[in-house]
Amino acid sequence: MESAAGESLQFWSWAFLVLYVAALLALGAIGLRRVRGADDFATARGSYGPVLLAFAVTAGAASGATFLGLPGLAYAAGLPSLFAMVLYPLGVYTGILICLTVVSRAGSEFGSRSIPEYLGDRYQSNFLRVVAALFSLMLLIYIAGQLVAGLVMFELMLGLSEVWALAITVVVLLVYVILGGAHADILTDASQGAVMLSIAIAVAVMACVGYGVGDGFVAVVGKMRALEPETVGVLNPNHPLFDSWWDHIAVFIAHVPLGMLPHIGNKLWALRDAGDRKRFVTFLFVLGLSLPLVTLGGLLARAVLGDALFAEGATNNEAIPALFIALFSPWLAALLGIAILAAVMSTADGLVVSSSQIFANDLYRRTIAPRWQPH
Repeated sequence: MESAAGESLQFWSWAFLVLYVAALLALGAIGLRRVRGADDFATARGSYGPVLLAFAVTAGAASGATFLGLPGLAYAAGLPSLFAMVLYPLGVYTGILICLTVVSRAGSEFGSRSIPEYLGDRYQSNFLRVVAALFSLMLLIYIAGQLVAGLVMFELMLGLSEVWALAITVVVLLVYVILGGAHADILTDASQGAVMLSIAIAVAVMACVGYGVGDGFVAVVGKMRALEPETVGVLNPNHPLFDSWWDHIAVFIAHVPLGMLPHIGNKLWALRDAGDRKRFVTFLFVLGLSLPLVTLGGLLARAVLGDALFAEGATNNEAIPALFIALFSPWLAALLGIAILAAVMSTADGLVVSSSQIFANDLYRRTIAPRWQPH
C-alpha cells in the first residue's frame, strides 16, 4: 500500500509539474514579446501596476526559506518561531519603504538597470558601483540555497536523484528567464505569488482548526506541549535561535537591509505610475505579512507527525512536504508541493536576472568596456 501511495504521489507530481513548467514557459514567451531592448530586459521599466507588482515583489522576497525554512523552524522550536513569522517580513518591507521613493524616482531618472549602477550614478562613484556589484555576487550563494530547496521538493515529490532534481530546476529556471528577462520574472512571480498566498492561507486555516488533530489550535498546542514543553513558551531555551529576546529583535534588524537586495530593488522601477507608490506599499505589507502564515503549518506538522522527522534523520525543512503527504490524498499533496516549488522559483528567477546585470551591466558595460573596448 505504501509503495502504491508513493507511486501515485510521483504520478500526480509529474502531471502537475508538466502543467507548471508549461505555464512558466508561456509567461516567459509573453515576456519575450514585451522586451524592447537591454533596459527593458533588465528592469521592465514602467510596465506594471501596483497590485501585480506587489504580488511579484512579495513572491520574490518570500523564497523557499518562507515555505520550507520557517515551517521547519516552527516544527523544531515551536511557538517562539511565530515572532520570526511577523518580524522578518516587517523588516524586509520596512527596508523597501525607506528606500522606495528615492530609489524608484532617481533610478528612473538615471536609467539605472541595477542597484549597484544606481548607487554609482547617485554618488558619482565608479568605485562604489564596482564594490556594490562585487558584494552583490554573494547572492550566488542565495541562488544555491534556492536550488537546494527546489532539489528537496523534487526528491520528495518526484523520487528523483539529486543530480536530476537539480538539473530540472536549473534548466526550467534558465529557459523562461532567458526568454523574457525582467518581464518574465515579474509575470511568473506575480502568478506564483497568487498561488503561494492561497496555500499560505489554507495552511494557516488548517492549523487554526487543528486539521488532523482535532479541537482547534488548542489541541495543536497541547500535542506540542506533551512532546516538548519548551516549544509552547515565548522563548525556547533548547533552540539557539529563540532562546532570548535579543533573538527576536535581531530578526527584524537583520532583515531591514534585505529590502534593497538587487533582485527586490530592481523591481521598483517596473511600477508604471509614481502616483501608485502608496497603493503599492499597502499591498506589499498586506501580502508580505500574509505569506509567512505558512509557518503555522510547522506547528501543525509537529502535532501531527510528532518527532517522526527527528527519528528518521530528516531535516526540519521537510516538515511541510511531510505534512501534506501525511494528511492528503496523493493528488492534493502533489498540487500543494508545486506551490512550494513556486516559492523557490519565484526568488531564484529574480536572483538570476539581477545577477546577470551585475556581470553584463555593472562590471562589463559600465566598467570594463569603457576602458578596454570603447568601440
